[in-house]
Amino acid sequence: MTVETRDHPLPIPELRRAAAASPSAAAHLRLGTALIKAGVVREAERELRAALELDPRCAGAWVNLGGILLARWDFAASIEANQRAAALEPSLAIAHHDQAIGHLQLGDAEAAIGCLSRVVELEPGNAAAFFHLGVSLQALGRTAESRLCAAYAAELGYRASPASLEALERAAAAAGRQARSSNCTAPTRKEDSNGAAQGR
Repeated sequence: MTVETRDHPLPIPELRRAAAASPSAAAHLRLGTALIKAGVVREAERELRAALELDPRCAGAWVNLGGILLARWDFAASIEANQRAAALEPSLAIAHHDQAIGHLQLGDAEAAIGCLSRVVELEPGNAAAFFHLGVSLQALGRTAESRLCAAYAAELGYRASPASLEALERAAAAAGRQARSSNCTAPTRKEDSNGAAQGR
């Protein structure tokens, strides 16, 4: 995902000329954002990094760079970039969301829950955030809460991709393994035939 710039979109050649003629963080951000949309990711990254060299407080450049890094599966670097964006602009929901996805990919469901809770606070209608919150909760074995979040995401219109459904199933399987390996004398969970953990 990218953060939008507020200016009227210009063709990429004009944006290149503007950034060359009058280099500023805003000009490089506009060009970088347009290049992301055009699928020219390497050049977009260079422009976003140029924006940050000129102004390290450019939250839009940090979040868009974080999105590029997330797509590249450089999860730790994506988290760091999105943390910088969120520190500069705490109401930037996408920065919290993309941090959460990075945390989930690195297996830190607790951190993901913190980030996603902030997203749904900022954007109560964000269906994707509710779905991923459900995945995070399931990873911690909090099945009832997970199901509520997934149901609400569906109610909001979220259509889970096959990859998202696989993430939910992996989280359920991990929660089931964790419950089985605990030192408790009486089991508190059982798995259904699909591998989803269910409370008794």
